[in-house]
Amino acid sequence: MLVDLLNTAPGISSADDRLASPENLSRFVRDHDFSGSVDATTLDVRVASVLRERFRVVLGEDVREVVAAVNLTFDEIRVQPRLVEHDHWGWHLHAAGDRSPLGERMASDIALVLTDLIRTGDLERLRACAGDDCSAALADFTRNHSKRFCDVRSCANRTHLAASRARRASGD
Repeated sequence: MLVDLLNTAPGISSADDRLASPENLSRFVRDHDFSGSVDATTLDVRVASVLRERFRVVLGEDVREVVAAVNLTFDEIRVQPRLVEHDHWGWHLHAAGDRSPLGERMASDIALVLTDLIRTGDLERLRACAGDDCSAALADFTRNHSKRFCDVRSCANRTHLAASRARRASGD
């Protein structure tokens, strides 16, 4: 969800902010299997925008910046940890209560996932696309950590096609 959230920013997959309205945010969280109410408000949209900007630090290389963002987020939410099981997800931890505002539930989910990635040494699986003209985020779930390009703009295809054309032009 975090990678998809980062990729909703203007200029990444479209010129527009893909979470600019409560309806768009509701659709986004519904697509990401959020439990509880998914009826977003304009405040939830503002919170999602703040989270999107705050957590762009995951695309850098400084784990301490990510830790600071996670801790700031935990400071801002009313933490009510509980084990839950819903939809096709097994038992997992929610840090915000079922009746907490949507933005707060998004914040807690992101903070918990990043906590796990930091603790297991897997934070580097979240990175920026290697495409020359792309600023999209990606999550690398490959066994050998080899994914370099996002799925948002077909960057791998464009890069490989450009390299092939360059080889043909140089006679290789």
